[in-house]
Amino acid sequence: MSRDDVCQAPPPYLLEGRFLATSHLARGATTDVFSGTDTWSGELVAVRMLRRDKPEHERAFRAMSERLFGLTSARIVRAMVVGDDRIGLPFLVTELLVGRGLGKIGRVRWEVGCEIVRQATLAVAEMHLHGLFHGGIRDASFFVASSSEGGSRVKLLDLGVGDRTASEAKDMRALAGVLHRLVIGSPPLPAPARGGGASLGTTIPDAPPELEELLVRWLAAGTERNPAPVAATEIATALRELLDPTNDPEVRGRDSATSLPAPIVLPKRSMSVRMNDDDE
Repeated sequence: MSRDDVCQAPPPYLLEGRFLATSHLARGATTDVFSGTDTWSGELVAVRMLRRDKPEHERAFRAMSERLFGLTSARIVRAMVVGDDRIGLPFLVTELLVGRGLGKIGRVRWEVGCEIVRQATLAVAEMHLHGLFHGGIRDASFFVASSSEGGSRVKLLDLGVGDRTASEAKDMRALAGVLHRLVIGSPPLPAPARGGGASLGTTIPDAPPELEELLVRWLAAGTERNPAPVAATEIATALRELLDPTNDPEVRGRDSATSLPAPIVLPKRSMSVRMNDDDE
């Protein structure tokens, strides 16, 4: 067994004199994630800790953690504490989410995929409204969390690290790739392999033709072939209109970065308790 396969044990002491990490939930490329307890309040939490064999990622981990504290939203995982353990490595305590990482959800009906990505897009819109760009969006950036009101809702797990390659256009094309994977079952091909990007090169079962047209335009937005940018709220509204062809202005008006997410009903599968950004 390689060193990368051996998960580190949770600290045998309280972090910040308050948080007790207990069961290991997941190992990511740079972190280990544990369930835990806030011993002051009794609340169940998730504790994400930088792996001891990945110290070179400390700066990025700290940057990602600090960015989470700038936003409070029902669409973004709630950060509670960022600190250092006794050997000086950083950790992040957040709310504990129950459900499934988006990367664990396979191909779904086009309606389900559109609603999942509509909610994901509105979460990203909140970042953009605050002048923040992610730069590394992928399936593992989102979590489909079960809700006490029924159904599930999409949460953004991290805000990226804001490196110089991050931009609105890059974030939006990445979201288009997430939708492509959900409704087609694979990432989009490069534009040359798709005949210059004029089509998807495949079909979306039972979907209206407007969805393919939207994805083609979305995948090319902000590129040399199609320099015009596309805003997150614009895409969210377009997805809402596909899901609700009545085009009710009152319904369209709900697609804002401050509106509450609607529940998603997913196919019945086993549920897991997870809170991590890079374990796919």
